[in-house]
Amino acid sequence: MTEPGQDETPAFEGPVVVGRIQNASAPAEIGVVTVKAVHYPGAQQLVLWLPQTGYQGYCDVSLTGPGGTLIEQASVRDRLNGSVQILWDTLPWRPGAYRIEITHANDWRHSVELEKLVEGAAPPPETPVIAAAPSSPEPMVYRDGFGNILPDADLELRKKVIKDIARRFARRIEYEGNFRAGIIIYVDGARRIRFSHEMAGAPYHFFIDVPSASTWEAATGAPLSDRDEILLFVATQVQREQASTWTFEIRDTDIVFC
Repeated sequence: MTEPGQDETPAFEGPVVVGRIQNASAPAEIGVVTVKAVHYPGAQQLVLWLPQTGYQGYCDVSLTGPGGTLIEQASVRDRLNGSVQILWDTLPWRPGAYRIEITHANDWRHSVELEKLVEGAAPPPETPVIAAAPSSPEPMVYRDGFGNILPDADLELRKKVIKDIARRFARRIEYEGNFRAGIIIYVDGARRIRFSHEMAGAPYHFFIDVPSASTWEAATGAPLSDRDEILLFVATQVQREQASTWTFEIRDTDIVFC
């Protein structure tokens, strides 16, 4: 479906290996971060959990890439997903060495060393995670935004949320037909939702037909509560893969690109 000359965001399928995780100048009672790399064909995610709520004292999070190039620097508060979790899409990362640093107002920091491998390279079967801080026999304790310890039921819920995030990163879209007219298929596990598309006249370039909110469940078999998320995913993926120079608008019965 890609027209000649259209740009696509580069994707690098090589896995991410988590290396050394440590604290610098942190009190002994402060634990290190927990990091997990999730890989699926066409999608990757790095998940980082802080040892305590990110709303109490944390300052900035920075990501540097190969050659020490600064890729991202932001406030921890702005990057939080919940109270202790930070996510990165690692598919655009080029092969090489990466480093995450998270600073605290009390002049200490967390750091994580990572390696993005070339496509086809297999990571070590059991890559050791080396932490400078002494390990503790006690299980990791998560806290909410008020510093309260989360009970076991909340930790189980958090695990379910993480699984759902992994599922969402495995979803994709497929195409039938050509750029002028065809079908866009949203694929999420066993769920497949088909949307017709065709080129449009001025002032629009292209539009995708979608069921209205009132007909959504009958037409797609998906809950109405998922509609906004699915349509946003379809729109952003089409923009990324096929129309990077266009903007889109999600309306009641279509998605238009202009």
